[in-house]
Amino acid sequence: WAGQKAGRAAVGAAVLFDDYRNELGHTSICTPGTLAGLWEVHRQFCTMPWADLLQPAIDLARKGTRIPPFVRRFWTEDRQEGVPSGRQRLSTTPDVAALFLDAGGEIVPNGHLLVLNDYADTLEQIAREGADAFYRGDIARRIAADMEKNGGFVTYDDLAGYKVRRFDPIVRRYRGHEVIAAPPPVGGLVLLEILNILSGYDLGALPHNGAEHLHLVASALIFAHADRRRFLGDPDFVQVPVERLLSDETAARYRGIIAAGKVTHNEDWDIDHHHTTHVSTYDETGNCVAITHSLGSGSGVITPGLGFIYNNSMKHFDPEPGRANSIRPGKARIRGSSPTVVMYRGRPRIVVGAPGGSVIISSVLQTILNIVDFGMTASEAVSAARIHCEGGPIFAEARVLTPVIEALEGMGHTVDFLVDSFGQLMSAAHAIHIPPEGGRIQSGADHRRGGGVAFHDGAGVSSWGWIP
Repeated sequence: WAGQKAGRAAVGAAVLFDDYRNELGHTSICTPGTLAGLWEVHRQFCTMPWADLLQPAIDLARKGTRIPPFVRRFWTEDRQEGVPSGRQRLSTTPDVAALFLDAGGEIVPNGHLLVLNDYADTLEQIAREGADAFYRGDIARRIAADMEKNGGFVTYDDLAGYKVRRFDPIVRRYRGHEVIAAPPPVGGLVLLEILNILSGYDLGALPHNGAEHLHLVASALIFAHADRRRFLGDPDFVQVPVERLLSDETAARYRGIIAAGKVTHNEDWDIDHHHTTHVSTYDETGNCVAITHSLGSGSGVITPGLGFIYNNSMKHFDPEPGRANSIRPGKARIRGSSPTVVMYRGRPRIVVGAPGGSVIISSVLQTILNIVDFGMTASEAVSAARIHCEGGPIFAEARVLTPVIEALEGMGHTVDFLVDSFGQLMSAAHAIHIPPEGGRIQSGADHRRGGGVAFHDGAGVSSWGWIP
């Protein structure tokens, strides 16, 4: 911990360093795994040629895309003390600065055409040669040389030896539905624990976003996030007590604490925004996919000529040894990502996920509750006013009514009332709803971030969103 600035972030559990070693630069980068995962999914399940699937991304990189307002806002918004600004992040290496800063060193304006020819070249090589180009070929050698030159930890052997691990999802029932969630070390376990606690209440009988509804949701979030910090880690390195955390006994114990009015706040809480993308898809044959990809908040590093920014996932590890999420070679860090499929009577009903760091879990949770308990459409479910809580204050969007805020404070909660009606702090949920009684498939793209909905020749539907 030498060089640590001052404990953990005031809003977030990441350890702060004066030199941003786990936040910016080559020392913040973990071995990239997304491409290997996508390659394996394609090998096992896909029917279209790999190169054809990459071509739209190649074309977009060559043609360029215009920077929308929410992207620039992400770079320019105020950051908590000890966390680098967007301008610092975009100045980390010359290749990043060349893309995102103008000749005067200012962040490029809204509408700037971002052309990524180096990235297109890299994607074309991967399209021709497959994932091996990235992990064992020319790209791998260029990555390793850049890391060695600049003090990074990722080596050629790390890339060449990277293996995709396949885990079974975790599944629990909620209101007669099967909720299929991603296993540790990502956020599905936390989501299911919250749903298990809330299953003991008739939420649908309560006024939506009324004080009692939000009190129960916030309380369940507090308990599950406390367990997340204590127990969640890479299951190849730590024993995660999945069955105990999802047991009826654990849920009943937490409901007893809520009934006694003794919900406790935890000072070690976490909120972070991330460079994350989520896609939910469904086709006419019943195939569905929820996939969430993240770069953390971006290391600010581009290897010259490769055109893509690396992750800064070292910040997601706990540098203190002996904890579930402590740093170890070959270990995966915890994440808030919660791609989820909800089944009803053996068929998909909801396909949902979100970008947005640890706030993903509360976004996916409330989207599911809005559809299952309150009967909303997909668009209504992702657009409704939302709260977030991990043990500190309840963050409430401006559309939550003032009397509700006052009632929550009367119950002992501290509430941070956000000025935004669609709060930038909140994650952006993207959902597909297949009504069990039949009718038109619904898709909802959250207004809080960029994204959209696409219907594909009447044969399928997608909803997607991203944070840059």
